[in-house]
Amino acid sequence: MSAATQTPAPTSLDPPRAPGDLPSRIARVLGLLRKLIDHGKQLATTVQQRAPTPNFNLFAKPFGTADLAAILARITNGLRRAAALEARLCQRAARGQDLAPTPIRLPAARAPHPARQIVPPDAQPEPQHADPTQDPRLTRLPTEEEIAAEVRRRPVGAVIADICHDLGITPGQLDRAFWEELSHAIIAYGGSLAGFLGNLNRRLFTFGSGEHSDRADPGWPAALPRLPTPATGPP
Repeated sequence: MSAATQTPAPTSLDPPRAPGDLPSRIARVLGLLRKLIDHGKQLATTVQQRAPTPNFNLFAKPFGTADLAAILARITNGLRRAAALEARLCQRAARGQDLAPTPIRLPAARAPHPARQIVPPDAQPEPQHADPTQDPRLTRLPTEEEIAAEVRRRPVGAVIADICHDLGITPGQLDRAFWEELSHAIIAYGGSLAGFLGNLNRRLFTFGSGEHSDRADPGWPAALPRLPTPATGPP
């Protein structure tokens, strides 16, 4: 891979841990984050080792691109987001504050317009943010400071959805119990599960409409490595 397309490795991925007695909700979310961080690190190594092998396109499909530099950039962004969110939650736990589920706001009752279809609040996709990794030249990636600033102002659930998107997470690659807990965290803390799935489907559709091969090959697994079920107690 040329110097122009190399992606910087993520740094500062191990922020100080919070004190031993963690608030229960933060403990569960930290458990999810640490599973995702471990998965992201393993994924980055696997992608670089196996990229020259046949059927790389099938493995790359959840990322929406077969460009190696773009995939590694997305993984890097996901790891940095996870580290920033972990640091934010550890700081909150150190102050003795737990997470509070985001209340669901139901729309005011009104007569439906005959030409409109009522869409549940959770089905509303989140606003799309500019993704620097869409440019295969990757002229500039957000810094850790920029990602940390973004993580501080966004709901926890929305950040978790962004991390899953960056790491190419799909429901089928996860243990069912882990996917259910991950989905619950996204919804409970201000994210949009429907928005995440909608963005994922757009990636898969865009990738499938391009000139990519989906032929099976023993050099690559049929899907990304499955993540294990997280422990239910404090990490």
